Formats: sequence, C-alpha cells, structure tokens
Amino acid sequence: MNSTTHQWDYIQNHIGQKSLKSIADKLEMPVRTIQIMLIRKNGTSNTKIHTGMLTAGELAKILKIDRNTIIGWISRHSLKASKKVTNSKKKYTFIKIEDFWDWCYEHLEKVDLSQYEAKSLLPEPSWVAREMKESKKVSNYKKWTTKEEIKLKYLVGMGYSWQKIGEILERKPGAVEKKYSRIKEQEISFRE
Repeated sequence: MNSTTHQWDYIQNHIGQKSLKSIADKLEMPVRTIQIMLIRKNGTSNTKIHTGMLTAGELAKILKIDRNTIIGWISRHSLKASKKVTNSKKKYTFIKIEDFWDWCYEHLEKVDLSQYEAKSLLPEPSWVAREMKESKKVSNYKKWTTKEEIKLKYLVGMGYSWQKIGEILERKPGAVEKKYSRIKEQEISFRE
C-alpha cells in the first residue's frame, strides 16, 4: 500500500470525527492539501456531511422551525446531540436522525409534524405518516390572553381533561396544564 492510499484511508476513517487540522497534523500535511483531496475524490470538502448526522440548523430547516427550538430540546428536554469540530475551528451541534425520531416519539406534544415533508429524514419510522396526517392547530410559545386564561379556568372548573382543553384552546395539553398551575400559584401568592 503506498503512502497516498494510506493517507486517504486515514482521512476517510477520521473525516467528520476529527477536525481537518487534527487529521493534517497526524498525516503531516497542510489542511489545504486534504481539502483538495476531498474535492477531487468526493466532489466537496464539506466535512459535516461525513458525520452521517444533521446539524441543529439543518434539522430546524427540515422541520420548518427555529434553530433555537432545537437547541432548547437539547438543553431542556434531553434530545441527544454532540458538539464537534469537523473542519477548522467552528463547533457544530450534531444530531443522529435515529436519535431524533426516538426522542420525537417520546415528545410528540412538543413537535408539530404537520409541516414536515415526508421522507426528509430517513430512515423514517412508520408512525410518522400517521402523525403528519393529524392536522395540528397547536400554538407553541404564543402569549396567553386574559380571555384565554378565563376560558382555561372555566374549562377546568367544568371538569374537562387537559387534552380536551388543549383542543378547544388550540394549545398543547402540557402547556395548558402548566399555565393553569401558574395561574393558581399567582392567585395563592396574591392572597398571601
């Protein structure tokens, strides 16, 4: 095996896992040489695509939501992700597609798949098609009006479930329950 073949094998085995600088240092080559090799052999020097994962920004674009929502899912709702440098210095937040779907199934109340375009994230579980069909008119992170708060208290008083109240107010059941708890806490602290 010649030196160039050995170098290319090393690059292929470590691209997307290590930064180009780390690979270049190990092979005692300039970073630019590795980038040129990648372009010649793969047609691109984009190192992110070699991870087999999506960045938080790419996932957000596919789901048609803000990138910060994805970051919130990672930091507050345990969506698995990893940060790594794949090219020079910039760290990217990467998410495995399988990890996203596993997390999504457990957190369906947080994700609106009605905007998702089928087969955009492969492999796609069979339950996704069913969820996409359910047209969700759910408001995420929308400010509550006084009228909605009054209606919420009335519906709770009438004995409706969080699910039913969520449907009526076009909000997620978990958000409805949290809002009601906050209203109750405010009423108690106001009386004290």
